[in-house]
Amino acid sequence: PKLGQIPDIDPDALDFLHEDIKEACVCIGRWNQGQLQTLWAGKNHLEKAQFWSSTKIIPALNVLSQVNSKFPGSAVENWRIQNPEDELQSASFEAIVEDIVSYEKQIDSSNALSAMLKRFETREKLEKWLQTITGNYDLEFRGNYGEEPWIMNPELVDSQNKEVLLRAVSDEATGDNLVSAYDLTRIISMIGWHYHLESDAQFPHVNWKSLQPIIKGLGKDTARFVDVALEMLGLENQIRFPVILSKLGHGPSSLRQTIETTYMALVQFVDPLPKSTGNSAKLRSVAMTLRGVIPIQYLENFDDESIRLDARMAAEVTEILRRVITEELDEVA
Repeated sequence: PKLGQIPDIDPDALDFLHEDIKEACVCIGRWNQGQLQTLWAGKNHLEKAQFWSSTKIIPALNVLSQVNSKFPGSAVENWRIQNPEDELQSASFEAIVEDIVSYEKQIDSSNALSAMLKRFETREKLEKWLQTITGNYDLEFRGNYGEEPWIMNPELVDSQNKEVLLRAVSDEATGDNLVSAYDLTRIISMIGWHYHLESDAQFPHVNWKSLQPIIKGLGKDTARFVDVALEMLGLENQIRFPVILSKLGHGPSSLRQTIETTYMALVQFVDPLPKSTGNSAKLRSVAMTLRGVIPIQYLENFDDESIRLDARMAAEVTEILRRVITEELDEVA
């Protein structure tokens, strides 16, 4: 739908998911005569919750929106973020996004880099920007990521013409990062399907070329739930042109006495299997977000329970993809 409009989401179509999956949202994309059509399914899909690191791509998208709006001719491959007091402390925007997703710490921790990107907009305006995109005005997005920013007052510059594109804003207000599974499914689908969306359904001012660092970064996620699913379904050597964009979130909550894993992903591939029944190969494309929660009595059990939750998440992603391929979800969503 257009920006700010929540689509019709079937609240019962994901009832097959295990009880450990507390919230989920799935969006299936289909092309009919070149037009993208979507089917939405949910489970507590508008319940706001902490989705951990899965939300870290949002500040990066806001940076794109701001710069593309003010400097539409600036090429994203020339963007660098630097410390105005120490120009040796700098890195390319693309490398920062990749480090946030991959956790490789080539520059700094994922938390520190994400906190820095939030410095380019006030928390109130960033939250409002996200709300006007997804249409969910109940979400909150004013929290931190547990660490100090890599650069407290960063500048984003065009390294080719030495022009400052964005400066940090003065805003110390904080709150919570509480979004919904729908919000994140909407975000990842808008990234992956940007080229196919009408302008009134795209990220404001963001062009396809500037999204490339985001797309490349989301290809470096540490999670491999979709890879496991394709293997379990016997499809890893059958499908063609696979694309997997994803962002994992994970952590223990001492307040809730739980271990929690979140997974936001967009999966797309050409499925040749319909040819076996005389039909044409089909392009399968689906966006999804899941949040799994396991209660624990002692946080010392973190590692063991994390492994169990990982297995549960992999199993549920596999079942979602199975139903996408058999088109069972199309019948209920």
